[in-house]
Amino acid sequence: MYCGIDLAVKRKTAVATLIGNEVKIAELSTNEEIIETCKNAKVVAIDSPLSHSTGFRNVDKEMIKKGLKVLPPSFMKELVERAIQLSKVLNKVIETHPTSSMKIIKMNWRELHEVKDYVDAAVCAMVAMAYELGYAEEIRADDGTIYLLSEKFPYRLEKKSYYEFYLKGPK
Repeated sequence: MYCGIDLAVKRKTAVATLIGNEVKIAELSTNEEIIETCKNAKVVAIDSPLSHSTGFRNVDKEMIKKGLKVLPPSFMKELVERAIQLSKVLNKVIETHPTSSMKIIKMNWRELHEVKDYVDAAVCAMVAMAYELGYAEEIRADDGTIYLLSEKFPYRLEKKSYYEFYLKGPK
C-alpha cells in the first residue's frame, strides 16, 4: 500500500491510498485520521515541504531552474509544521509536488476530476509507488529532496468514480 497526502491546514486534507491499481480518496481533518489511514503504507508522499526556510530552499531553486513553479516554505509555515509532525510518525515519508509531476507527464487534472485536491492526492500516491519502483525523478540539493513522477513511469491515472481512480498501464 502507498499513501499520497495533499496536505491542507484550513480545509480537509485529501488522502489517497493506492493498493494494487486501485486509488481511493478520503477527506480527512486530523493528523490522527491521516496517521490511521497511512500507518501501513510502504511509502507516503506528501505535497508539502518537509523543512522550514526563510525563503526558497536550494531544492526549490533547483525545481525553478527546471521550469517548475513552487512556493517557499516560509509562505506556508503551518502546513510545513504539520507535514514535519506527520513525517515523524509515519513510515518512509517523501516530499513531492504533484503539480510539477503532472507537468512532467503532461497530465491535465481537469480531464480527470473537478476537484484538484483529489487528483493531487492520487498523484502523490503514484509518486510513492514510483519511488519504490525506481521511476521517481529526484530533485536534490543540500537542504532537501523532492520526488516527482518520471516520464518513464509506465502507468496513467484514470477516474473510476467520484472518490476512486485506478492506474492503467503500461502506457
